[in-house]
Amino acid sequence: MHRLSHLVIKNFRACREVSLPLEGYTPLVGQNNTGKSTILQAVEWVLKPKALSTTDFADQDRPVEVAACIDGVSDEVLNQIPDANHRRAIAPYCREGRLWIRVTATGTSAKAIRKEVWDVDQCAHDGRPEHWRNYPTGLPEAVSALLPEPLVVQAMHDVGEDLGKAKAGTTIKGLLDEIMGPLLEAHAELTSALETIHHVLSADGDNRSDYLQQFDTDATDALTHFFPGLALDLDLQVVDVKEFFKAGDLHVTERSTGDRRRFDEMGSGAQRGIQMALIRYLAKMRTSEADNPARRLLLIDEPELYLHPQGVRRLRHALASLSDAGFQVVFSTHSPLMLSRDNAADTVVVGKTAEEGVETHKPLRQTVEEAIEGAESQSRTLFELSNLAEIYFAERVVICEGKTDRRLLPLAYEQLYGQPPELDHIAFVSLGSCADIPKALPVLTAMGIRACAVADLDFVYTHARKGGLLRREAPDMADAQRVLARLQPEHGFVLNGNGFPQSDKQNGWLAADAWACFAADGEGRAIAEGSHAHLKEQGVWAWPQGCIEQITGIDAKGEEAIIEQEQWLNEMSATDIENQMPAFKACFDWVRAL
Repeated sequence: MHRLSHLVIKNFRACREVSLPLEGYTPLVGQNNTGKSTILQAVEWVLKPKALSTTDFADQDRPVEVAACIDGVSDEVLNQIPDANHRRAIAPYCREGRLWIRVTATGTSAKAIRKEVWDVDQCAHDGRPEHWRNYPTGLPEAVSALLPEPLVVQAMHDVGEDLGKAKAGTTIKGLLDEIMGPLLEAHAELTSALETIHHVLSADGDNRSDYLQQFDTDATDALTHFFPGLALDLDLQVVDVKEFFKAGDLHVTERSTGDRRRFDEMGSGAQRGIQMALIRYLAKMRTSEADNPARRLLLIDEPELYLHPQGVRRLRHALASLSDAGFQVVFSTHSPLMLSRDNAADTVVVGKTAEEGVETHKPLRQTVEEAIEGAESQSRTLFELSNLAEIYFAERVVICEGKTDRRLLPLAYEQLYGQPPELDHIAFVSLGSCADIPKALPVLTAMGIRACAVADLDFVYTHARKGGLLRREAPDMADAQRVLARLQPEHGFVLNGNGFPQSDKQNGWLAADAWACFAADGEGRAIAEGSHAHLKEQGVWAWPQGCIEQITGIDAKGEEAIIEQEQWLNEMSATDIENQMPAFKACFDWVRAL
């Protein structure tokens, strides 16, 4: 299915130069006032240009430009454009299913707007076009057939106004316009009846009412005494069928009580839910038009507003369904519930700096493909990170090795600093395995997310080496093997063929226990501290004490042990934690300084 696949925005408000990919379902996430709504408005403008105001120009001396790439324009899609002249106008500019268009505004009048298409013969297939030419005759209509005027849902500025009345540009107007055609076809007698009434009531009607004709005559006679030569007639205009829709109100009836109210008298949550339901209904109607070439863009600003969490999940599912039913859905959101494993990989993170203005970062899917070699590794990393919606709503992400760290670290942070980490825009997340950490860190960094990891000591000498964070042949590897070999006869833990610990559950030894012995040894601790310092430079904090249980002083593992540690931390003051568990404070200070 064809779609708007890429957008380039220049000099439009805070978007000085922004480029981002778009999929069939694209969430935009970021802090408040970072430019998400501006991006949505740029998408609308490139398909429905209108005169801009002076405040729309970031630099008054430069034009506003929005270029859009349309992909998937196959011969089958082109053949569905109804007008043959329009098909012929667009076909030469579609190369291998791709079409680029651009809208430029040099001033604030409608005449200052220029619509262009790429000069396909002078442009490379990949990358942004550098050569453009004016729209030829028929091309605007062809583009509109493929991507009609977007349906835009604002962030609830006045939802009652949007849905209570069928004014031009409102959501209800878009819905009614869609259903009007089939309704008129199904009830042609309505048009016929109104035409009959027109002929009876209007001044030029073929069957003008005798009563109205008599009124015209008598009124004209009365006027003659004052203004000879003038005639009066009473012309009663009969509205077109479409006028009934424009005058319509939306009402809601509560079935249990029979209470019927105008839409704008409902609560905000109910209004937003009904708004989304109408959009879904709109999609349902469109799915029946199998031969329609149009793919309409649905642009929604913060669709989750006022909705119950379960309602947000249902909305997410509905929007995903819309993207499979002839719509391309692009929306801004502040809710992790609007992201799922299926769509998180295409989420675009939007930020803003004073120096550069609005910035967008590559989506997870694209970043994984560029940063990681091998389809299997890409698939695993994509799966693991797609489950972590929190990463899109934090300024710093801390990847934890396991469940214990994931639960205890946020609690210890809150006790130490007096507020939960999310208020400092820090998210603690866990992956399926510490083996995924070396792959996840560069991906998150490429996405513009400041990321680090917290791992057990064994990570330093195993997955950190396999993942390329530290050299396999570094001296600390041989030093660690030598100390472990010295400690093994005394403690009885098991070393595998590479000289490092392995679990021996038969004799009650875990690999973590062996590393705790290593960290408790003077020479071992010095080696661990050195390796720990090197790994911090790669964005990973490895506990030089062994693991988090050595920090809290509880050796046991499992759910009961985690609950015991949670209760203990909850009862401790910040001073107690800093004095008794200084490693926590050192770790968090390092995270906060990144």
